[in-house]
Amino acid sequence: MNSLFALVHSLSPSEKRYFKLFTQRQVQHKNTNYAKLFDAINEQMVYDEVALLKKFKKEVFVKQFGVAKNYLFNMILSCMQLYNEENFIEWKIRNMFLQCKILTSKGLDAEAEKLIIKTKELAWQYEFYNVIADIMILEKYLHGNFRIGEPTIESYMAIDKEDAHAFEISNIYQQIGNVWHYLTLLELEIGILPANIIKQRADIYVNALYMRQEPPVSFNAKYRYYATWSLYYNLVNDQQRNYECCKKGVLIREEQITQQPLLNMDCLASYYNFLLSCEKADRWEEFEYHLQKIYDFDAPTIEVNIRRMHNYCWCGLMYYLHQKNYAKAYEIVLEYKAFFVDKKVVFRKDFKIYIEVSCGLICLFLGKFKEAMNWWNEILNKSTPQIELRSQAASRLYLAMLHFDENNFSIIEYVTKQAKKYLEQISLYHEPEKLFIKQINDIANTINKKERKEKFKILHHQLLQMELSTSGNAVNKFIIDWVKEKVL
Repeated sequence: MNSLFALVHSLSPSEKRYFKLFTQRQVQHKNTNYAKLFDAINEQMVYDEVALLKKFKKEVFVKQFGVAKNYLFNMILSCMQLYNEENFIEWKIRNMFLQCKILTSKGLDAEAEKLIIKTKELAWQYEFYNVIADIMILEKYLHGNFRIGEPTIESYMAIDKEDAHAFEISNIYQQIGNVWHYLTLLELEIGILPANIIKQRADIYVNALYMRQEPPVSFNAKYRYYATWSLYYNLVNDQQRNYECCKKGVLIREEQITQQPLLNMDCLASYYNFLLSCEKADRWEEFEYHLQKIYDFDAPTIEVNIRRMHNYCWCGLMYYLHQKNYAKAYEIVLEYKAFFVDKKVVFRKDFKIYIEVSCGLICLFLGKFKEAMNWWNEILNKSTPQIELRSQAASRLYLAMLHFDENNFSIIEYVTKQAKKYLEQISLYHEPEKLFIKQINDIANTINKKERKEKFKILHHQLLQMELSTSGNAVNKFIIDWVKEKVL
C-alpha cells in the first residue's frame, strides 16, 4: 500500500477536519494544491496514481509528482504534531515538562516549582513514569542548588522517595513486559516444538520475580501482568485460569478509562482476548454482551475500524458456530465479505486465516459446498504460513467432511493422505487426528448405510473419550458435532 495513501486513510474524521483548517492557514497559495491532492487521495478506495496524474494533468505540481507527494506527507505529519499537542494528554504533559525547563532556564524558580507540581500530578494520574523521571531530575537540580524547597535532608528525602517509587513502578512494568514478549514469541513455536518443551520454557519465563504477585499500583502494569499470565495459561492449556485472567484484564481496562478519561485508549484488545478465552474455557454467559460492545465501538480511525471488524467477525463466527446458529453466522460471513474481501482490505494474516476457515465451515454446514471450497482455496492450495496452524490443519479435515457430504467417497483417501502429511509437518498428528482420518476412510468405504451409522456412533464415542487441546489438536468440537449428526 502506498505510504501517503495509508497515512491519509489512517486519519480520523476530526484529524481530517483539522488538516483542512491547517492548510487554510498556510499563507502560500501553492498549498491549496496539496489540499486538492489530499482530498483526491482521501476519496480513493484503493491507491491509483494513474488516476491522480490524469486528474491533475493541468497542475504544475504534477511535473514533480514525487516531490509533491513527499511534501504532502510531511505536511500531514506536521499537522498531526500540532493536533496531538492540542488534543492528547500525553503531549500536554510533555509540553508542560518543556515549559518547566524553560522557566528554570529563565530563573523563574517559583513559577517552575508550581508547574512541576501540576505536571507531576498529571503524569502520575496517567502513568507517564518516564516523564516523571525527567521532571524529578529537574526538581532535584533546583532543590540541590537551593532554588526551590526547604534546604533540609527531610525535604530531599521526600523528592528522592517519589523518584524511586516512579522508577520501581516503571521497572516492574518493563520486567513484566519482557516476560510477555518472550511468551508471545514462544507461542509461535506451537506445532514446531513439542508441548512439554514449550511448557518448560514458559515455566522459566513466568518464574521471574515480578510475576509472583499482582503489581500494587499502575493500571498498565496490572493489565500487562494478567495479559502475561493469560498467555502462559493458554500455552499450558489451563483455559479456566486463562479466562479468569482475561476477565480481570477487561475490568482493569474499563476502570482505567474511567480514571484516565483523557487518555487515547480503547478496550478492543481486552474484549477480543476475553472472548477468545470464553470459547477456550467453554464459558458463554457473557459472550454476546461483549461481542456487541466490539460491534458498537466508535472507531476513531480506519485502522481501528478494521481492527473492530476483524475482531467482531472472528469472535462472532466463533460464537454462532458453537451455538449452531448457522443462519446468524452466515450473516457475519456476508459482512466479512462486504467489508474485507470486496474492498480488498489487507489485515493480519492470522486473523484472515481463522475467519476464512470459519466462513468455509459455516458454508459446509449450510450445504453451500462450492462456496466453502472458495473460502478454503487459498489456504489449501498456496504456501503455508507458520501462523494459525490449528485452523489450517482443521481445514484439511473439514475438506474430508465436505467430500463425504457430497458423496465423493472415492476422493476421501487422497484428501486424508494430504491432511496427514500436513498434520505431521506441523506436529499436530496426534491420536484424535489419527483416529478421525483412519475411521473416515473406513466409513467412506462402507457401502451399507446402517453399518456406516454404527461406525459413526463408535467414532463419536471414541472422540469424546479423548482430551482435546485448544492449541494442540486439529480435531475440534465442530468435527465431533459433525460426526454426531451422522449418528442421529
